Amino acid sequence: MAHAKDPYSVPPLEHQADDRTGDALRRIARLATEPSKDLLRGGLVSRLPELAALDSVPQDPRWHPEGDVLTHSLLAADAAAERWDAAPGPIDRREIVVLAALFHDVGKSATTQSDGDSVTSHGHAELGGEIVLRMGARLGWPDRETTAIAALVRHHMAHVSVQGDPTRKAVRRLSRRLADAGTSLAEWSLVVTADGAARGSASTGSRAEPWLRVASSME
Repeated sequence: MAHAKDPYSVPPLEHQADDRTGDALRRIARLATEPSKDLLRGGLVSRLPELAALDSVPQDPRWHPEGDVLTHSLLAADAAAERWDAAPGPIDRREIVVLAALFHDVGKSATTQSDGDSVTSHGHAELGGEIVLRMGARLGWPDRETTAIAALVRHHMAHVSVQGDPTRKAVRRLSRRLADAGTSLAEWSLVVTADGAARGSASTGSRAEPWLRVASSME
């Protein structure tokens, strides 16, 4: 016969540590002007295997002269916070956008390949979404928040295969998928913009702008 869970039992120490790390990450994403500084100062990068694994993972210098994936990810988190604060909204939504920017390339640690002439990471967005779901559960994040962050990570490359303005069908499909996960095209655009801004001298304008323009015309 199954026994009822003891409400006074103390969770294992490793679970307590994961919860504290998860809470610290959420607090930084909500409040920090430059999240990268707080992440490094607090030793959170080394406490998170998903982030630590990005250190020294190479990127194609033509598109990422800023350096490895960890450097890019930290810059993206800062860019997301800066853009959110330029037109601030609810603090819980800031948290989702900044965390999605921080972890948008988390799948590159397992997908990056280099042949000497180029560096590729095919499938990193889809894998990254799966990693975020597992990580959020371990860190004690609320399910709804984790699902939204994972969707933003999974779809942050949706614009890459489209030249010029996307079709209304493509915009409608992406908007629906994001909405089903508890996020939006507007939040997706901030993550995409932060990704483009975090490329050092190769920084790009917002690749999400055409999608927002088409979405606006549909309204």
